[in-house]
Amino acid sequence: MVSHERQVALEVSEPDIGFQAGFGFYLGIVVTGIVAIAGLLGDVATATLLGVLPSMVTAVAIVGHILAKRVQGLPERIGRSRWRRLACYVPAAAFAAALSLPTLAPIDVTGRFVIVTIVLAALAGVSGFGLERMAKNRYVDAITADEPAAIWTWHRIGLRNSEHVMNAMMGLVVVTGLVVAWMGSIYGVFWALYGIIMLASTYLDIDEDWSFDPNDPWNPPQIHAHEAGLVIDKSVAKTFIPWDEIEAVQVTDEALVLERRRSGLVRGWSDIRCSRSGIEDPEDVRETLEQLRNRAGTYPTASADTAD
Repeated sequence: MVSHERQVALEVSEPDIGFQAGFGFYLGIVVTGIVAIAGLLGDVATATLLGVLPSMVTAVAIVGHILAKRVQGLPERIGRSRWRRLACYVPAAAFAAALSLPTLAPIDVTGRFVIVTIVLAALAGVSGFGLERMAKNRYVDAITADEPAAIWTWHRIGLRNSEHVMNAMMGLVVVTGLVVAWMGSIYGVFWALYGIIMLASTYLDIDEDWSFDPNDPWNPPQIHAHEAGLVIDKSVAKTFIPWDEIEAVQVTDEALVLERRRSGLVRGWSDIRCSRSGIEDPEDVRETLEQLRNRAGTYPTASADTAD
């Protein structure tokens, strides 16, 4: 977190049922995982573990559900700090690290220990990812509770344009397919043909009942402009960018460009370039953004920890 930034007052309430359930499940997986690994190292019978662990997951999940409901503002507290969000992945990393115990201590590791530990690491990773996403999204919602002054669809252009990324990926598929086919596998031919068809669809005019838009292959994100900053809404994930990270707003012949304060190699690469095709009135949006940026000087700014 940037030290000179002040925190805005968050509008928090009781965590919603989705977060309560997610937090409870995450806590259940973590606690049960610790007990399971301890039991395996203690050579507890598999039947005993199978009889105890499912009930433990349920019991701890219920406790976590109740705890999340009682701690007001819990998702916002987690989502506000990048380090707290990263902490959601610590149990998964710890479970994975448990596989290296034989190299650190004289412990006999059985096949069931390896399998159970891998499964626990995967479950903890998935549940940790879900918890981190929910916490971040709810923090962004709390910091931008006001009505957005402007909303537009972000069709990327430039080097980060999804068209270039898609073409590069399909080109790699074609090359890989040809190499696999040259090595004697028929599957390589199918992958090469698939890549060629996808590349062709980028440039050919296909019937409008089934069209491939390289700028919008997968539900493009929306950008919302609020008093506190910008929100990039990708449906399942939200990113918050405070106004003090926006250095300039420009409108070119092709795009609305939001220049971010960056230095070194990432300068320019992190700019937000929005095709004018997704903006009804780019000049009006630019004026609105400039007004919000100017007013932001008199408003407390939010933490930039959620900007990445």
